[in-house]
Amino acid sequence: METQGRQTEEAESFRALSRRIKSLGTKSSPMVEDFDKALASLTAALSAGRKLEKCVLDDVAKVIREFDEAIREIDDLIERTDHSSISQPEPDAHKEAKVSELEKIISKCIQQIHDHTAPFIKGKEIIDKEKEKVDGTQSFEDELPERWLETEVNKVKGKLQVNSLKMRYNKLDPLLRWCSLFLFVFPGDAVISKRSIIYRWIGEGLIKPNKSQTAEQAGEQCFEKLLLSGLILPISKKHDKKPRYCLFPSSVKRMLEEVLGTKAKEVCLYFKTYDKKVLTAKDDKDNERPLSCLSATREEQSVIISSVSSKHKTSELLSLFNINAQYLKCESDKFSKFKSIKVMQLGKWQISSGCHIEAADTKFLESLGTMKDLRYLSLQGISRIPMLPDSLERLTNLQILDLRACHNLEALPTGIGSLKNLTHLDVSECSLLDRMPKGLSSLSELQVLKGFIISRNITSDPCRLKELAVLTNLRKLTINIAGGAIANDDLKELKAFGTLSSLTITWGKVTETSPLQSVSLRKLEKLDLQCIPLHEKLKWLTPGGFPNLKKLYIRGGGLESLINLGTNAEKWNVETLRLKYLSNLECNHWSDIEKTFSSLARVEIYKCPKLIEKLPSHHPEDTFWIKNGESWIPIKD
Repeated sequence: METQGRQTEEAESFRALSRRIKSLGTKSSPMVEDFDKALASLTAALSAGRKLEKCVLDDVAKVIREFDEAIREIDDLIERTDHSSISQPEPDAHKEAKVSELEKIISKCIQQIHDHTAPFIKGKEIIDKEKEKVDGTQSFEDELPERWLETEVNKVKGKLQVNSLKMRYNKLDPLLRWCSLFLFVFPGDAVISKRSIIYRWIGEGLIKPNKSQTAEQAGEQCFEKLLLSGLILPISKKHDKKPRYCLFPSSVKRMLEEVLGTKAKEVCLYFKTYDKKVLTAKDDKDNERPLSCLSATREEQSVIISSVSSKHKTSELLSLFNINAQYLKCESDKFSKFKSIKVMQLGKWQISSGCHIEAADTKFLESLGTMKDLRYLSLQGISRIPMLPDSLERLTNLQILDLRACHNLEALPTGIGSLKNLTHLDVSECSLLDRMPKGLSSLSELQVLKGFIISRNITSDPCRLKELAVLTNLRKLTINIAGGAIANDDLKELKAFGTLSSLTITWGKVTETSPLQSVSLRKLEKLDLQCIPLHEKLKWLTPGGFPNLKKLYIRGGGLESLINLGTNAEKWNVETLRLKYLSNLECNHWSDIEKTFSSLARVEIYKCPKLIEKLPSHHPEDTFWIKNGESWIPIKD
């Protein structure tokens, strides 16, 4: 019993020391590698010492006491490192001094290890002699093979990494800890869009609007804090100020698995949610209900939704998440029993365009109306769904409906206006959808509408753009003008959308429009224009009408010049300009564009042959530049 207690004590001491060394991020220091080798040696020696007498165990205790002193020294160094990282970046001389100080501590530890290894080696020899007396053949190496030692050392290193991440996790406030736990459903090292994460938080009820923020804005704030914690890693495109994607490291998933405990390992990833004491003091019955994820095996990429669990009642489910299933099957009567569900992500969350999901049939969707608590429904990217059932209109608590890239979707329910709490509707990239139902104008809480169609269909009475002007909460709007549609009257109504902060317009190939005369959107911050017709000169796009515009994207079409977009009296505040696939666009000199957009800080120019040759420091492979003083610097991939 004494031996076992000592083994536990020394193991924790070594973990604590390595954890502190690793937290300083000194991977470049050769001393760390020397320490790892010495630690491996001591691990072997201690394993031999398991069968030694009390005198050897007392020597182990001495090693522990000396290691504790080193731990205190490193703690002091960590505290100074953390303090300096909050203020201004420290000079190189200070960094070198800290590395030197750490190396001295590690050197002392290595020497301590060497000093105390000898008694254990001596003990090994004693054990070998004792074994030879018994059978004359068995040796210490037989009991402790080299591959076993290597495996054990790797386990120790992995454990140290998990412990370091757990320290960061424990420093988060309760809401952020809760939000991070909901990332556990994603595979390790997955790249996830910020939108998918935030939508799920909203659906689960973790993130809510307040007096100064929408739920999405509050989610953005939580996302940024998790990035700062290092539990997720930022992935962004060159033109983005803020990352739109993140990497969910496998090491963080392992840490969250430990936090969740054995429940996370059950079949289909059912787990009863979270320790209330860790997450929140609020007594919420939802904490006692299970969550579920759909996880297909590598051999069979299909999932029968109704058989996701045999341990819990389907009426208790709060969340259903499709991890990697490509083919969905379901029995309607069993699907209708998901009465308490709040989040249903059956569609794709992966950012890869190669991900394919197909519904074997759509009859099960008719049971959606029984899920009165559903807040977030995603069918993104699922093929073979031609229409949604009328029962959808009974989902009065639904906040987010994601139908993006449902390529077979032909129509939305006429009763969609009954979704009074809907804040986000995405029907972009639904190529067969050719009209909008009248009920859209009744969605008074709508904040984001993507994929609104200005229709060419003259046989029906679709919702017109002017009818959406009553939606005073609308912040983001994307419009697709169908090929052949007459959009003159619709686009003239844009001036009534005074609350918009983001607007995207995509013209069809043979769209009939006359040039707009004037549009004023004073709160607009981002404008994205795609496939501009040849006759469209953008004379309506003036600094006075768009005083807060920060991002201007023009992609595709027949635009020939940007010089007419400004006046001497009014200046643009555009900071990011993206110009792509504009074969006719040209200018006399790059300075003409700089005068038109005097606040530019970022420029992307791609497939604009007449314009790119005017750029300073032009290189055929360059597509993106940032402003540095008076010069422009190309940014490489």
